[in-house]
Amino acid sequence: MDLHRLESADLDGGTRTALRALWDRAFDDFTDDDADHAYGGVHVLARDGGQVVAHASAVPRRLRFGTGPWRTVGYVEAVATDPPLQGRGVGRRVMVALQEEIAARWPVAMLSTGSATGFYERLGWERWRGTSFTATTEGVVPDGEEEGLMVLRLDASVVPDLTVDVTCEDRPGDAW
Repeated sequence: MDLHRLESADLDGGTRTALRALWDRAFDDFTDDDADHAYGGVHVLARDGGQVVAHASAVPRRLRFGTGPWRTVGYVEAVATDPPLQGRGVGRRVMVALQEEIAARWPVAMLSTGSATGFYERLGWERWRGTSFTATTEGVVPDGEEEGLMVLRLDASVVPDLTVDVTCEDRPGDAW
């Protein structure tokens, strides 16, 4: 199994098609908006015999922690492993490589997950303990997403308190 690190601009049409097929196999409800969110940053792909079998990307997003300034952080998107390979360490290898890319670009990363919190905790991620908000055209509104939010603090001075509010900018589809 080979790992490949690529910028979104370097992904050809065939790879993008293979990624969408992987996401559709790995998730029950992966939307076109979810796919769009995965692009615009750095990707780590695992290939086995030329086939894409795992993926994770990090894209720049502006977030606000508490009353501090808006900051650009790495936001992890579309972490997926082909279902027959789940539980075999492939996703872990992809995420470890992605975290190296994140460390070279951003002091903090965030993601939103459902049932995979334990997977991310074993990789050094922490559960967010504050309330989450989305900055919309109507104003900043609570969104109730904090249950699945996780943070990777590469520079803990940027986010010393995980109990403050965190706000993201709105986007099509899921805000987080």
